[in-house]
Amino acid sequence: MKKSNKFNLFTLATLSCLAVAIAVTPANALPGQNINTVIKWAKTRAKLPKLTYSSEAHGYSGTKGNLYFYVDVTSEKGTVTKEGITVSEDSSVKFTTKNAKVVKLIQTIYNSNIANDFSQSRRITKIGRDHYYQGKKYAYILAEVEGGSAFQLINLRQLQAEIDNAKYCQTHQCDL
Repeated sequence: MKKSNKFNLFTLATLSCLAVAIAVTPANALPGQNINTVIKWAKTRAKLPKLTYSSEAHGYSGTKGNLYFYVDVTSEKGTVTKEGITVSEDSSVKFTTKNAKVVKLIQTIYNSNIANDFSQSRRITKIGRDHYYQGKKYAYILAEVEGGSAFQLINLRQLQAEIDNAKYCQTHQCDL
């Protein structure tokens, strides 16, 4: 009976710690996850807008103030392939690995792991207006766009395919 009580107490303590850890740890919605996870996560982020689906854009997006956030997916209920943030009409926000305001924004939206991975990433190449960066966990595509600055987060294993596609689109007509 004593061993059974100790086991039950140990199990209860372990489950309690796990429940607290899950409650305290913020959910991360990243490329490779299901879109439902991302939509639920976005609702917990005060900086992010409500996301709506567009079949033409193959994803979900929304605008809140000068921040535009979008998520590309394989289908309406599919897997996230890419996420992006565009900040317009704020000259202090230029997505670069050395801009402290940008790194803080990424940390606020995602977490410190993504912000650190981004800030320590290295530039691989530039094609057209896009700068391609490789982190240890993810890859990033940065660009200056009309009226703002853009950031894309993709799976690291997709980096070369994105570069190859951008090179192809320089000499061929592509849907953008």
